Amino acid sequence: MDFVESLTLCASGSAYTNHRVLGPVSLLPMYRTRKALLASLLISLTVALGLALSGVPNVEVMTITVFVSGYLLGWRLGFVVGATSITVHSLINPLGASLPPLLLSQIVGFSIVGVAGATIGPWVAKLQRRWVALLACGAMGFILTLSYDVLTNIGAFFSITGPQASASFVQFVIAGMLFMAMHIVWNTSLFLVVLKPVLTVITRYRLDLY
Repeated sequence: MDFVESLTLCASGSAYTNHRVLGPVSLLPMYRTRKALLASLLISLTVALGLALSGVPNVEVMTITVFVSGYLLGWRLGFVVGATSITVHSLINPLGASLPPLLLSQIVGFSIVGVAGATIGPWVAKLQRRWVALLACGAMGFILTLSYDVLTNIGAFFSITGPQASASFVQFVIAGMLFMAMHIVWNTSLFLVVLKPVLTVITRYRLDLY
């Protein structure tokens, strides 16, 4: 038995020593380790991308990175990547750390993005008609960014006004509408152009993780 054949047999789930089968080898720990390592790398990438663009208003690629992370790793690790990356980014942001109500809303928003990548991403990746795929990707970017901005507006409102809020939340949201609109347009365009090609390229790597 040569070396290449031995590797092939081990990869198929059986270990050979002295040409005797010792029994099935569980590959589950290896898969878990690979996914955990990839999750750590994606968290680092997401935080780095967020910091790199932190000085550019309304322009970010964290949302789509977390979405793709959920698609690659599944909803549990997608949730972890989303929650952890936005927490780290918010705490070390050069513009200042987020106050607790705002930070909580950011964590919820990015966790939703990671879970959406795991649950809706596979459906988007399978779309064959180009215009349908583009429409779905754009809609996904719009909905996720809108929900995130609404959540963070709620968090920012209570961070600024405190529990005894006297100002109107509606007035607060209206005041921030232009900022929200620019963010939504950016992410909708980014998802529309980038998401489908990225999912197509990484699909085979995703399959290797399961």
